[in-house]
Amino acid sequence: MKYLAIDSSLAHTGIAIGEILPDGSFTVEAIDLHETEKTKNKQVRASSDTIKRCRETYEFLQGYIRNIKPAIIFVETPSGSQSASGMKNYGVTCQLIAALYPEPIEVTPDEVKVAALNSKTASKRAMINWAYGKYPDLTWIWRTVKGQRNLQDNNEHMADAIAVVHAGVRTPEFKKLNHLFNERRTEEKI
Repeated sequence: MKYLAIDSSLAHTGIAIGEILPDGSFTVEAIDLHETEKTKNKQVRASSDTIKRCRETYEFLQGYIRNIKPAIIFVETPSGSQSASGMKNYGVTCQLIAALYPEPIEVTPDEVKVAALNSKTASKRAMINWAYGKYPDLTWIWRTVKGQRNLQDNNEHMADAIAVVHAGVRTPEFKKLNHLFNERRTEEKI
């Protein structure tokens, strides 16, 4: 059964796509990154720009949902914020999650880091290195500086989406859902 895993924010949304196997293990077949930027046009209202960016992210995700028809969606839920900008991002992300169908299985940022590196304080670079180390054949974003090829920092969002899957399959919600899918597979074979 297909899955879509999402690490979303107003500026960056990383996704991972793959297949959940009957034993509960999974593949990671593709990753992608959608980025939005705040407009520099002073004639555009800040609220209108935010709405435009939200719509773009929503359409990006809905395009994948229409195309791959995931049986399961995993998402990283946002944690609290300490600024007005962070709170806006928190609200935007919660609304985006609420609009997804099928209803996603939610995991916290701590669960994501622990699933990947067994540490709640794992750095962004450590998450990128972990994901690349496990899945080097995916379409990572590279940058060459002075002849040195390096993974770019914005790979963080796709790395987190991969870790979202690793955390999601550990949840009781996933285990129950996977059990139901396996029962249905068995009944269809009979």
